[in-house]
Amino acid sequence: MIRRLLKKILKREKQPSYTSPPPPPPAAPAADLATIECGAQELWERIQAGEPVIVVDVREDFERKQSGFLKDSIHIPLRELSTRWEELKEANEIVCYCAAGARSYNAAMLLRDNGLFNATSLEGGIAAWKAISAPVVR
Repeated sequence: MIRRLLKKILKREKQPSYTSPPPPPPAAPAADLATIECGAQELWERIQAGEPVIVVDVREDFERKQSGFLKDSIHIPLRELSTRWEELKEANEIVCYCAAGARSYNAAMLLRDNGLFNATSLEGGIAAWKAISAPVVR
């Protein structure tokens, strides 16, 4: 009996132990999300410096009339962006904005999903723009 027990123990030690492989590292995102937002001051300085930035207002018409809009901005409401994004594909740099930044973030993600990796969102929206006393067209 002791002999059988020793054989079983020794047999177990000789068998290779199998462990599951370590999990694969998480996949890197297609676009660097660290650069998806742009501050109001940064955008204002870039516009003043004459950089070729295309500014896209993704708010609804009534919001533009109520709050004003950034000079030379292109108006494409978020609800239309999925069908009109190709209008922006030749732009070097795209900054989307809305009232507070949530819709423009979604807009920038939609544009990036369609291959426009130069799209960003104005952090804080037009509220942040007004907070730095940057000009608004009424």
